[in-house]
Amino acid sequence: MTNDQTIGAFIQHFYEKNGKTSLFFEQRAVEIWEEAVGEFIAKQTVKISAAKGILYVTISNSALRFELLGNRTQIIAKINQELGCEAIKGIIIK
Repeated sequence: MTNDQTIGAFIQHFYEKNGKTSLFFEQRAVEIWEEAVGEFIAKQTVKISAAKGILYVTISNSALRFELLGNRTQIIAKINQELGCEAIKGIIIK
């Protein structure tokens, strides 16, 4: 790792080198959840994880959960835009 590389770039390179690129992007999707949905929704998020291109989100507010179910396509598009690739294929909201 050179001084010009960020830690994120180093980690991404490590995952790519070891055939785990999808894991890198799934973790990044979890990290940018708040940026994608906003602070209010992020505060209502009890649990979030990702596996095999699916984001699993647990929301504490049932009305908000229903609202997010209707906006899954837009949320996926926003997250993938931030990631720069189509890493997230779906969201399961509980």
